[in-house]
Amino acid sequence: MFTSLWILLAGCGERSGEVPDRLNGLERPPNVLLMIVDDAGVDAFRCYPDLGIERPTTPTIDALCQQGVVFDQAWSSPLCSPTRAGLFTGRHAYRHGQGQAVADESYPMAAETTLLPTILGQGGSGMTTALFGKWHLGTDVDGPNRMGFHHFSGSMGGEVDDFYSYDKIVNGQTVAVDNYATTETVDDASAWIGTRAGPWFAVVSFNAAHTPFHLPPDDLHHQEGLTGDGGDINRNTDAYFRAMVEAMDTEMGRLLSEISPAVLEETVVIFMGDNGSMGATMQGLLPNSQAKSTLYQGGVHVPLVIGGAGVEGAGRRVDHMVATMDLHATILEIAGVPVEALGEAEYDSVSLLPLLQDPQAGPLHELLLAETFGTRVKDAYQGRAVRDERFKLIDIELGSEHLYDLLADPLESVDLLESEALDAQAQASYSALSAYLATLPELPPDE
Repeated sequence: MFTSLWILLAGCGERSGEVPDRLNGLERPPNVLLMIVDDAGVDAFRCYPDLGIERPTTPTIDALCQQGVVFDQAWSSPLCSPTRAGLFTGRHAYRHGQGQAVADESYPMAAETTLLPTILGQGGSGMTTALFGKWHLGTDVDGPNRMGFHHFSGSMGGEVDDFYSYDKIVNGQTVAVDNYATTETVDDASAWIGTRAGPWFAVVSFNAAHTPFHLPPDDLHHQEGLTGDGGDINRNTDAYFRAMVEAMDTEMGRLLSEISPAVLEETVVIFMGDNGSMGATMQGLLPNSQAKSTLYQGGVHVPLVIGGAGVEGAGRRVDHMVATMDLHATILEIAGVPVEALGEAEYDSVSLLPLLQDPQAGPLHELLLAETFGTRVKDAYQGRAVRDERFKLIDIELGSEHLYDLLADPLESVDLLESEALDAQAQASYSALSAYLATLPELPPDE
């Protein structure tokens, strides 16, 4: 099933024509299917370098990597809500104010914020928009619709209490669900996509593999010997994490198989992570202090793969730095909505289409920035991280700095600032990265 499906996707880049300028051979703006995995960094996926730990079996994602473009140096925010806010606004956290995870009724996205689906709806793209699964930008049940999505079916908060029993919001109305959450999300997305005349923008935002680590149905995963009881989950957390990722991958494959070949040929397919994995799922690779929630690579280095309509070069890898926030400008350009029309003076997203269309395209960013701040963020994690092609500086608000050589030390085990002297290249990068951080406004107060 997967092979034939992705053969269809691989052929999409072979046609000719221009709509818009950098998308080849499409008679109208293509559909966009954006799938988001929760709490799973690059360590969880086999199409990223082997880090010596056991990883889930993910044939759907592997096939997308083989037929699409894999971004090896993609950054997100360290937490769920700020990444989603960056994705939907195209702005850094210090601009949109979302530096921490939304909790209960606290710290929601400001109601007056203009999000990507609103721009698509107003920009003449003709796109209908929908979000399925996790929202996590506020608790107002009308929020996703009010902020631009024509259709919303999913959960409001950071997690569901029970993957088999939870309340789902469908366009402002509460519906009790007794179906496995990952399956429910795909059921809803597949049904909606199947009724579209196009073009459309669909966000499939999985709750997996966020806690709670509930065992998926047996036919969705490949892990053996798991009982599903609390004691077994605590003893084998990493195995339950793998089972949840495998179940998500299986359901992703089902979703793609249920989209007609003709529609799939006119669809850009994006897969991304919202932040890194929890330390408890990394089998000792990284401690909690360098995993999800933190500014270390374990918190911000995430999978990003794009394939389908108009994407050139099956199985190509891009080593240039990009951010999940760049999908804002990318999707606008795919939809034929000029970024210039936004009139945004404070806009940080850069379209990835040059990298999707031209294997020889150069870097789009000189630096990448990640931030985390707010009352729900541990003091030791609040601050900023900035990187260039080789070096990364973490500046913690408590007053500590850490410098790493990501080429020689991708797991950040050696802090160069603890050495007696920096070589000339490290010193030059440290000076430039520090100077950049000095130009930024102070982080919002911890209220």
